[in-house]
Amino acid sequence: MKTIDLALQSITGYLITIKRNTIDGWYELEIGIPKNWVYDENNEVKCDVLEQSETGKLINISPKKSDIVIDDLITFVEIIIETNERIAEKEKQFTDKMQEMKDQLEKEAKKYYQELDELRENSFATLSDNFVKGLRPEEPKKARLPRKTNKPMTGTTS
Repeated sequence: MKTIDLALQSITGYLITIKRNTIDGWYELEIGIPKNWVYDENNEVKCDVLEQSETGKLINISPKKSDIVIDDLITFVEIIIETNERIAEKEKQFTDKMQEMKDQLEKEAKKYYQELDELRENSFATLSDNFVKGLRPEEPKKARLPRKTNKPMTGTTS
């Protein structure tokens, strides 16, 4: 790669145009960024939204002072990109963590509802049986006498 191509490589996916402001004598960058990305101007660099749609924004990045050069503008755009990539990574981590917690909560809820269903089915049946037994107590069983065995008769037959 050559020098300029190498310098623009980090912002290539976002860079729309490079313009020369001949009145003020500096370069300006037009970049396209997603709609939800954050950015802000500072004391050195100005950001103007040129166009906004449902998918993104077209922003003009320009110096506020004449000693800010194109390299500084490219670095500023890199900062915007890096910041928003870090934000997206944090959002992804948060989303993943929330999904993990949701899955765990769903498992616990399923287990809880299973226990409730078992409790509804078994507890009522047990309590109902106990209720019936309380209404109709069984008579105590009589102790049985041991069985008498017939002894063979020995003797004479008449």
